[in-house]
Amino acid sequence: MKRSSVITWEQLKVGVVILGALVVLGVAIYKLGQAANLFHRRYELVAYLANANGLMPGGTVLVAGQFAGTIKSIEFLPVDNDTTRNLRLRLGIDASLREQIRADSKAKVRTLGLLGDKVIDISIGTPRYGMLQPEDTIAVAPSLDYEAVLAQAAGAVNDMVDLTHDLRKLTGGILAGEGTVGQLV
Repeated sequence: MKRSSVITWEQLKVGVVILGALVVLGVAIYKLGQAANLFHRRYELVAYLANANGLMPGGTVLVAGQFAGTIKSIEFLPVDNDTTRNLRLRLGIDASLREQIRADSKAKVRTLGLLGDKVIDISIGTPRYGMLQPEDTIAVAPSLDYEAVLAQAAGAVNDMVDLTHDLRKLTGGILAGEGTVGQLV
């Protein structure tokens, strides 16, 4: 069976639809890549943490609160006496921000939003200090441990409950006429 060399209107419509779908797909990939900074050159910094509570590979890295990269990996280090360096984080940072991150910059584990997503936030350094080079270590500032704060708050609530029980006993005794103050009342 010989194939016709003439393109029919139906074949042309299918070709135009496929071409349109490919254009839309290409634009979508480009726009998503821009939003996720997939097409930016990155360099790698290293940070050491005692624990990475809530952090995960692929997590967000911020510089001065703005999206700047991702956590490339979280690696366990061999056990030793230094408990502040249990984990090594490799951070992929946009190369365009290299001038912002300097030797006096500090990384901090922060909670983002109401859901408690954990991110690494890096502060901007000052011009007196040199820029961090690829594979350099960035200092990590201590961050607030919300679990410790909640434990302290629970202890304070227990103390308040005990105090109200004691005050109830004291005022009950005064109203019953016990003691000097109770007899005066």
